[in-house]
Amino acid sequence: MNLHDDTQAAAAEDFRLVDSSRRYATLTFMRGSIVALCITLSAGLLGVLYYIPTVALVMQNLGIQFASLRPIHTTFAAAFIFLGGVAVVHRYFEDVAGPMGNAERWRLRIQVILWAIAGIGILSSLLFGVFSGREYMGFHPIFSIPVLLGWLLFTWNFFAILGKGLLHRPVHVSMWAVGVLFFLYTFVEQHAWLLSSVFADPLTDIRLQWKATGTLVGSFNLLVYGSLVYIGVKITKCELYAHSRLAYALFGVGLLNSFTNFGHHTYHLPQHHLVKWISFVISMTEIIILARVVWDIAAMVKSKCLVPVCSVRLFLAWTKWWTGYILATSILMSIPPLNALIHGTTVVMAHGMGAEIGIDAMALFAAISWMIIEMYERRGERATVLKSRRFRRWIIGFNVGVVALIGWLTIFGVMTAVRRYNGIARPEWLESSNHYILAGCGVVAGFFLGRLLYVWLGLLFARHQWVDEREDTFSSSVPM
Repeated sequence: MNLHDDTQAAAAEDFRLVDSSRRYATLTFMRGSIVALCITLSAGLLGVLYYIPTVALVMQNLGIQFASLRPIHTTFAAAFIFLGGVAVVHRYFEDVAGPMGNAERWRLRIQVILWAIAGIGILSSLLFGVFSGREYMGFHPIFSIPVLLGWLLFTWNFFAILGKGLLHRPVHVSMWAVGVLFFLYTFVEQHAWLLSSVFADPLTDIRLQWKATGTLVGSFNLLVYGSLVYIGVKITKCELYAHSRLAYALFGVGLLNSFTNFGHHTYHLPQHHLVKWISFVISMTEIIILARVVWDIAAMVKSKCLVPVCSVRLFLAWTKWWTGYILATSILMSIPPLNALIHGTTVVMAHGMGAEIGIDAMALFAAISWMIIEMYERRGERATVLKSRRFRRWIIGFNVGVVALIGWLTIFGVMTAVRRYNGIARPEWLESSNHYILAGCGVVAGFFLGRLLYVWLGLLFARHQWVDEREDTFSSSVPM
């Protein structure tokens, strides 16, 4: 028996020793995350086709309205990120927690049922045209009740397992702990508009909506960044970085930004200048993170660790490049004169999409791929398609499509901003070509993401034909 077979045998033994309820919890939330992403992709593709006038007319005749597609797309995109982060947290529970007790098991079951009710209810109501009109919270607030109750149960289980000795655990646990509590605060704040005093004052309503939306993004960023560090620890089998001062320093800078960087969306609103200055100064501290990311990218390229590489490391590589780009644009957008120029254009849309796809999605794709590979390895099997050359081509194709989509939205937004500043209308060629370029880039990105989703769905829901398939791989071992 060779070394790889010995490793597989040991992993299979470890798999048998892990409580089956904990394994099933991890698998359940991975499945939920990928299903949410499938819904996101479907709504996104239909939405981008709506930009073509002739196609939009056909879709309208079929009863498919853009007003329904956008909230479905944004809501389930957020659900994908949160569920993916929760799946990684449960994978960590497999490492550190003992067998699941009856009380924890019941809390978990009720949590899953509540979130399933919320997901089905939100999708059904949005398809029937029941909206709230809020950003990222476009569904009827009645469905926020099962979401919040489920999250409270998750919070209970989280601190019941990890509460003791929390301060001595690695940085990714601290990120998760803050993110879990942060979500509760920001989710409740998202519903401040239900108070008549808030809803009656448009300026207060807008300020609170932008603030709550910014901090909501901050809460799921903490889940994602914690997942990223955890996967890095598992791949390298070294926790030194997760306990380092540098890790905690970057965590602190990121946390500060989570509370304040919504300010670059509200520069144009009447509010105290101190709020704007605090937001601006703290946003500028992102240069620290950017410098670190660029340093890591340079070291990565220098070491040529991408050749050969498995899908997990390829996703992580794309995450680094996207992080550098998004942080650079975040800093530019936080400069008040530039912010005033591009606010309300597709540059903001491009930035938001780039952050969610390039950073959050890529990091979670790496985590989910690693968990699937590791899950099959622990069973003594191989999910070889995740290490194949064709899967690598689909990853690259997806990123190229997203780069084209984000690039075009940025170009279109900048041209719009400059001409708006000069009081000049957009040229006719820009108006006429925008719809087709946007739709083309979206379809390309959607096609390759669909191929990735097809593989993940097959591996998560069934004994897929690609398991143990002997094909040419671009990595000969699991990235542990």
